[in-house]
Amino acid sequence: MSNVIYYFWLIVLIVYILSPLDLHPLFLDDLIASGVLFYLLYRNVKQKKQRIYSYSSGQSQENRAHEHFGLQEAFRLLDVKPDTPWQEIKKAYKEKITRSHPDKVAHMSEELQEKAKELTLMLNKALDIIKRSKKIK
Repeated sequence: MSNVIYYFWLIVLIVYILSPLDLHPLFLDDLIASGVLFYLLYRNVKQKKQRIYSYSSGQSQENRAHEHFGLQEAFRLLDVKPDTPWQEIKKAYKEKITRSHPDKVAHMSEELQEKAKELTLMLNKALDIIKRSKKIK
């Protein structure tokens, strides 16, 4: 259901429930109208949650390809060598993450924001892989 139709029905139902004019002299029609109103609200909230969940869990093909990358790819992504000390790795990570953080590109197009989110996730995963390989707590 499109947003215009959805909001139209919400307004119609609310006006009908609050108006003194009724199709039936008892309150039965108001109960039915409020039931339909709550159903529409419930379904809208459920759809929004489902969209948010599918957006957060639905990874793009490109992101799935980088989901299981190894130690060498992690070093390559951070532009450091395997024998680099931990402090230098952290410094390289911080530099990369500050340039590509999603908050930095919030004013840009959605495509760039999505790429920034993917890169941030990949940088976090790379740092975690390197951290585990160097056994740093």
